[in-house]
Amino acid sequence: MTRHDSSDAAKIDALELEAAGYTQAMPRQFSVWSLGALSFTLTCTWLGTGASIGLGLVDSSGGGALWSILLGGVMTLVISAGMAELASCYPVAGAQYYWTFMVATDKYKPFASYINGWMTILGWWLAIGSVSNFVASMILEIASAWYTFERKPWQLYLMYVGVIWLSVAMNIPGSRLLPYYSQLVFVVSVITLFGTMIALFVTARDSHAPASFMFADTTSQTGWTNEGFTFMLATGNAVFGYLGSDCGAHLCEEIAQPSKNVPKVIMLPLVMGLLTAFPFAASLIYSINDLSAVLSAGMPLMEIYYQATGSRAAASVMLAFFAFCMFGCVVAVGTTASRTIWAVSRDDALPFSAAWKAVHPTFNMPANSMLLTGTCVTLYGLIFLGSTTAFAAMVNATILFLQTSCVMPQAILLFRNRDEILPERYFSLGKFGPFLNAISVAWVVFLDVLFCFPVFRPVTPENMSYVSVVLVGLMTIVVILWFTSKKGKFTGPRINMELMNARRRAALHEGLEGIEVEPQVWKQGQESDEKV
Repeated sequence: MTRHDSSDAAKIDALELEAAGYTQAMPRQFSVWSLGALSFTLTCTWLGTGASIGLGLVDSSGGGALWSILLGGVMTLVISAGMAELASCYPVAGAQYYWTFMVATDKYKPFASYINGWMTILGWWLAIGSVSNFVASMILEIASAWYTFERKPWQLYLMYVGVIWLSVAMNIPGSRLLPYYSQLVFVVSVITLFGTMIALFVTARDSHAPASFMFADTTSQTGWTNEGFTFMLATGNAVFGYLGSDCGAHLCEEIAQPSKNVPKVIMLPLVMGLLTAFPFAASLIYSINDLSAVLSAGMPLMEIYYQATGSRAAASVMLAFFAFCMFGCVVAVGTTASRTIWAVSRDDALPFSAAWKAVHPTFNMPANSMLLTGTCVTLYGLIFLGSTTAFAAMVNATILFLQTSCVMPQAILLFRNRDEILPERYFSLGKFGPFLNAISVAWVVFLDVLFCFPVFRPVTPENMSYVSVVLVGLMTIVVILWFTSKKGKFTGPRINMELMNARRRAALHEGLEGIEVEPQVWKQGQESDEKV
């Protein structure tokens, strides 16, 4: 393979993007390290595990909550391997929206990519809402540990709104600092993780849970009697901690040599998440000496910290560091959501796309898309005031929307000849591709069905699962928008296939020799139809 200098690599990156139908609109400010840190900050499996540990214990007790983390992680790695291959083929910020367009048949390209784009956007909006809710709840939990007051829904909502708009500020005025902020949160997260685990194992050594509870107990508190089913409920809950592995794919236009580097950014944070979440969950379960108190607590994580240390001050400090790291996740989710909206709007897939595809001339990021995200998620949070059950359904829908959007292009590949569709690429699944794609699709279909079941029995209007209602309701709106405003008008990305083949040869083998097209490279303050 020919070795290129940095200027050649930059031109090849711009040429790849131009062949895909776009011009460079934002600087490639991320390195593999900084974008990997952002992806780890967003995925941060140990945080998702800690935030939802109470649900896992309800579903399948200590043993089920612990082992489900491994199964959920392995299956997410399989899904992400398929995504990494597609990201290597088509390094475009639209990610699964764009991949779906590229692999679908000509007849269904516009509709399939349009649906996938909306599913991805809705999934990210639901994700930022759910994570912001956790951060707001932790802040109130710390406050209630020191001050006696009756928590009201409006207090949680105001805290929720504050978290969202602080993350918006971090993404717009603070956009240039994002690579450094991501690295800071990564370092603090690693220190907090290992510091917390050591503290829990040491302080709980005299009153810890027995090994039988940690590794073998799968007693469910849900009312379901089939332990296999309740273990799968716990596994579905564990998947929440692995969401966001497509983050790097949505920021691939802001890193050099994306077809080579983005697969690393997708896979490595997940491997780190799997290797850290399991021992962290073990330290939490190890520290429990009163399960009923944990299950009845408003914030199970805070109760576990307290049972381990015997000190509300120590528990509050540990939870505060946890909340700081999780706020970094809120910021990263907002970054990814804004890039997704911006990428899809470049092809006029959304209403008022001209506003959402604009890149701010000062902050060099899609500020309008970020403001749209903050506004929609703020309004969505009003559900707090009406129904916690409906909000829980929205949280579960996060998993379904994001996971389904990620496997949709892989499902299409199963019905078409992969070798004829996919171009030469840095990262290839080779002969294992069809097998891994099939596992990914089967797993997500299983999750889609699983989340439609109620968690508790007997079923009441209060504990019924409304995920199916959320899915059908939101997708009905999307389909109506298609038929009323986009059918026959939305045609998808404008792709130069001849140039795409040429840029692939240039990126992998030949360098720039013989490539006559000069790419439109991004410059500071450059005016274009992508920048307003």
